[in-house]
Amino acid sequence: MSAFTDSRRMLVLLAASAILCAIVVLVVILAGLTDDSGLAWTNRDFSNYWIASRLVLEGRVQDLFQGQDIYFAHMTAAFGVDFPWHAWSYPPHFLLLIWPLGLLPYRVSMVVFLLVTLLIYLHAASLICQRRPEWPALFLLPFISCNALAAQNGFLTAALLLYGLALRDRNPVVAGFAIGILTIKPQLGILLPLFLVAEKRWLVVLSAAVMAIAMALLSVWSFGLAAWTGYIEYNWPYQTQVMNGGSGIFVSMMLSTFGALRSLGYDASVAMYTHAPVAIISLVVFVGTLFTLKSLESRAASLVFATFLMSPYSLVYDLGALVALGGLIYKDGRTSEAGRNEDQPGRIVYMLVAFLPFIGPLAALVGLPIVPLVFAAGWGVLILQDVKRARTASI
Repeated sequence: MSAFTDSRRMLVLLAASAILCAIVVLVVILAGLTDDSGLAWTNRDFSNYWIASRLVLEGRVQDLFQGQDIYFAHMTAAFGVDFPWHAWSYPPHFLLLIWPLGLLPYRVSMVVFLLVTLLIYLHAASLICQRRPEWPALFLLPFISCNALAAQNGFLTAALLLYGLALRDRNPVVAGFAIGILTIKPQLGILLPLFLVAEKRWLVVLSAAVMAIAMALLSVWSFGLAAWTGYIEYNWPYQTQVMNGGSGIFVSMMLSTFGALRSLGYDASVAMYTHAPVAIISLVVFVGTLFTLKSLESRAASLVFATFLMSPYSLVYDLGALVALGGLIYKDGRTSEAGRNEDQPGRIVYMLVAFLPFIGPLAALVGLPIVPLVFAAGWGVLILQDVKRARTASI
């Protein structure tokens, strides 16, 4: 059996495991063996999506974009007066993707959402591995577990980024559509315009622009222009306030240099002044890799590393695309004629990358915010491997 088939079978196994887990959870839910009013269910990021979808269905979309007090009143009305803080931070066109969630009871809706987006993510990851038959699918498990626990949209956003990167050469229109939809979380795509222009992916750029504009116009038609003006006036500034003033587990989940310093107790202004030169250096290195890295996958991984080092606001459940691409780099390590791996340090670095969804927050909580350092090391391994391949090819 080929290694490619083994890799695809691993993805099928992961998908089957996800379906089995979802069936078990649904049986428990439908049998009434758990209480959806308990925080174990409701104190998840999915509660934001469900409340938002309910407001869409009730014709009260503007309550999402008129300030935190108005929005959070709906949360406490649904989940109790002791419900912990949650905030709505997404642009109006995100609602186009999630409004059906409110048609289902909360618990069922969350399981369905996680299951469907997980299967989409696994399919996107399978497209990445097609060019690397020995891709280690088990690299995905820490991220899958992390995002499932948080009940976040990380499966969906990672899939959109992976579709954009994996299909940019084979199916540029679909790649562009995925990138256009990714504007629901713009911090994950800050370097994509530069990346696509440098690669001269004009059809991808056009398709992405068409999709992004179409979604924005459709959201205006569906929810009114006031939703966008409210988002700009209330939600965006409030999210900046949260990023600058947050504490506890929230800042430990942030991936950037800014987040690392915030987790150590530094003021937001000090953290940002320190983050800025790191972001600038990362941009310079990224531009350099656009002209030196040869493979499609290496350039894609470089893009994701640079994005996380440049963006001050990203969290552990955003790591889905990076761990999928990281598996490719892990397998790119050279093996000697005696069968020994000659890049063991690099493989160790990429094992750390795979486990960052759990290691990152734990390390930050004990005062060792290592995530930016792991990003830098992983990026360095990627560049060095490419140099070694180029030297070997020239001999």
